[in-house]
Amino acid sequence: MKRPGPIRIPDFRLLAWVDRTLRKEGTGKFLLILLILTGIFVFDARTPQSLVASILLDIPIALTGLILRPDLTFLVVVLSLVANVLAGIIDARAEGAVDSIAVANRFFTTVSLILVGYLTLSIQKKAHLQGLVESERIRFSREAKIRELFAQVNQTAEPDVFLQQLSSHLQRLLLARGVILAFSDGESWKSRPFGTPSSLWFWPEGDPLPGYLALQSGRPFSPSPMDPVSLSPLTDANNVSGGIVGRLTLQPRMPGGDRLWPHLYLFVLEPSEPEAAAILREIIPAMESALLRAALLSDLRKTNDTLINRNRLVEDLIRGVSHDIRTPLIAADLTLDLVKKGAFGVPPTELGEALDQLRHSNGALLDLANHLLFLSRAETEGFPATADPVDISLLSEEVLQSLEPLIQKKHLRTDTSLEPAVVRGDRPSLRRLLVNLVDNAIKHSPNGESIQVCCQTMEEKVMISIRDNGSGIPEDIRAGLFERFRKEKDGSGFGLGLYIAQQIARQHGGEIQCFFRPVGTEFRVTLPAIGESCG
Repeated sequence: MKRPGPIRIPDFRLLAWVDRTLRKEGTGKFLLILLILTGIFVFDARTPQSLVASILLDIPIALTGLILRPDLTFLVVVLSLVANVLAGIIDARAEGAVDSIAVANRFFTTVSLILVGYLTLSIQKKAHLQGLVESERIRFSREAKIRELFAQVNQTAEPDVFLQQLSSHLQRLLLARGVILAFSDGESWKSRPFGTPSSLWFWPEGDPLPGYLALQSGRPFSPSPMDPVSLSPLTDANNVSGGIVGRLTLQPRMPGGDRLWPHLYLFVLEPSEPEAAAILREIIPAMESALLRAALLSDLRKTNDTLINRNRLVEDLIRGVSHDIRTPLIAADLTLDLVKKGAFGVPPTELGEALDQLRHSNGALLDLANHLLFLSRAETEGFPATADPVDISLLSEEVLQSLEPLIQKKHLRTDTSLEPAVVRGDRPSLRRLLVNLVDNAIKHSPNGESIQVCCQTMEEKVMISIRDNGSGIPEDIRAGLFERFRKEKDGSGFGLGLYIAQQIARQHGGEIQCFFRPVGTEFRVTLPAIGESCG
């Protein structure tokens, strides 16, 4: 038999590609498949043509389905086809003739290799799609758990409850044996830890940070596997093999207290979730913001409660004092009036002047008590909510009549132009508004001058104008004219009359404006009209 000559293997220029492939995952399996393919090729090349050993080349092609790499499957199919052809050539040269049946078998083997390769690629494609679907399902499930985590822990504004709920939700999210949250100032552990389950062991408060945690206290810290040396007391005491440690940075600290320390360490013991570290890296910034927000809301709530309690005490004090002081002031005013009229004998001229001053001071204190009592009730219980029709022109006449003694005392003239004008509101409140403005005009009008009171309806608005011919209002107090307890230069008044009048006007949907004239001042009240008159 003629010795076969050397076989030339075609150059497919795949050596570089094969080298890159072997560097990727599945290298061991691919090498085993190549080894099996080589063995089958050697076996096929040494067997007679009549023995269809080439059919065994389907085995390495099918095995590539375990690697889930279509490019490797395609490579093995090509190599198997080449091996099939080469084995046939070697067999033909070894036997010195070409067997037609062997050629047919080789052809059917080629068809079989192509079909098996196609089926393997199809299976890999379906497996890849199933893997993507399963991956998306896991991702959606994980994101749903994360949303549920923040939705539930954000419902509380108490940091301690927040942290306990957070440890419980993290345990379920990461499928861990346990989760521990512990505060630190960068040197030692602070406050009690929060753990799920609660029976987990942790270092006592005040113990220094162990090992590399202390070394990393001032550096960026990303979730990473627990150090088996420095954290061995934690793992041994809780009978776990390891886990992940992360850190929340909470600086700057919350103002006004020591509720939160600069760092919050997070220990996840034996998580079954394969992407636990990646999940922690993703949600730690959100956890930091949520915890700071919970602490801030807690501090604001407590501060608000404190302010409410203090305001309630102040309101009770003002209301009590204002109410209790009115009785002796009224009694004193009546007594002074009797003395002035000579009920206890005709007073001397000097005593009469002193009595006038006492009555003036007593009246000012009584006005203050009335203002404080009205303001206290209005700001705690709200302004009266009645909305009856009120004729402002008639109410203005009533107010002027009630203040006639003060007008006569200063020999003032009243110029009125009162057109029927109806608004809807609380009559006693509106009366107080007009009394405050008219009384203010009387006080600032020189003796013998006049005050003007006008009322008219313009474009569905009722406008009441009260003007005096006094010296005007100093520029330095004009900006705060309607503020509470404003202080005038002359020391008159307590800075409540105009404030209360403005609040009443706004409660009725209106506004008070002040116009500074060359001589005197005009206060203009604008209220919504209802277009009907009342007798």
